[in-house]
Amino acid sequence: MNFHTDTKDAPWTIIRSDDKKRGRINCMRHFLSNLDYDKKDLDIVGEPDLLIAGSAKTIYEISEKY
Repeated sequence: MNFHTDTKDAPWTIIRSDDKKRGRINCMRHFLSNLDYDKKDLDIVGEPDLLIAGSAKTIYEISEKY
């Protein structure tokens, strides 16, 4: 499914959720870091962990299907 729907115009973001708490935090960090809004504090928002949140090509392991 990702192969046909993950396009340049509408990219997917994959959140690994083996650890639910870290997955949720990184999901929020991903959205907050990508949205522009007034009084955005980058120190508080932070960047998502690239091993937990990212594109399907970077998140999936070699043994997993993309």
